Amino acid sequence: MQNGVKMKTPPKPPPISYAHHAPPAHIRALHKAHQKSALTAPTVLDFENLPPNSSSSPPAIATSTISASIASAAFSAFCDGADATSVESDILIYKVASVPGLEVIPNLFPPSVQKTLLRKLLLRDLSDPRHKTNLHAHYNLPPPSPGARSYFELPPETTFRALSTDGRDLPIDRMLDKKLRWVTLGGQYDWSLKKYPVDSSSLPKFPRDIRELVGSLFGITAQAAIVNIYSPGDTLAPHRDISEASSASLVSVSLGCEALFIAGVGEGEGVVVRVRSGDAVVMSGEARWAWHSVPTVAARTCPEWLQEWPEERRCWMMGKRVNLNVRQMWD
Repeated sequence: MQNGVKMKTPPKPPPISYAHHAPPAHIRALHKAHQKSALTAPTVLDFENLPPNSSSSPPAIATSTISASIASAAFSAFCDGADATSVESDILIYKVASVPGLEVIPNLFPPSVQKTLLRKLLLRDLSDPRHKTNLHAHYNLPPPSPGARSYFELPPETTFRALSTDGRDLPIDRMLDKKLRWVTLGGQYDWSLKKYPVDSSSLPKFPRDIRELVGSLFGITAQAAIVNIYSPGDTLAPHRDISEASSASLVSVSLGCEALFIAGVGEGEGVVVRVRSGDAVVMSGEARWAWHSVPTVAARTCPEWLQEWPEERRCWMMGKRVNLNVRQMWD
């Protein structure tokens, strides 16, 4: 047990060449079946509506906790002592029965911590040119001009020049509202080769405050992260994360609109989980190499207290889901 999250030793990772393999039929079918399903569908595991404890075969069971003292200290340090909500009781960690090693921590992050995390990810780290986005391959995306601390503060007439001679320039509104899909922190993932760099000598440093927050709560060394930015109707196709040389747990944090998350190992098994803003999913043990996907991001489900974030571009978060996926590349 480490900081409340039990660390499990997973099976050896599949060969890196397997990163290009197609997902099994039952995972594809589960993904397709839930692309248009309601968040309240009977096949969805909802941690705010679990069966009674008397159930003979519960789909998830709380087996451990993150202590209130550890969580409070981690949140306070992350928020620099300001606006951090004190945690009054230990936080339950649920083990999902059908996917060994898959853990869900509902409502882990208080609103103040969620807002601080969004501010660091999107108002600070997105503006750092060392952290690449899906747009860098197509547009000249310089850091915000002097006087603007982030892309969210740029005037509406701002445009980014297309790198291709026959490409169209990108207005800032379209960039933030439609085109921005991901940003990578720390180890920069090669999406075409599905590989990370072989060593850390040329990598931008992973943001220290986010690394310490993740380390305190989950016991991993954050070395790389992908920040996915979804709009309602977006999906993430079934895949496995097997490019890392480390078998340390994967950590996923949801912010904003609700979504369905699918994970499965073995043949014919899988689970569909409803994830809300502030929830965390940990993939360890056998689930470290599980197939997983996001078939649905639901509109009009962003928490009311987050809908007007950020002040620089009010109501942007009302139509977004931001997902922070953190991983350790090397042991």
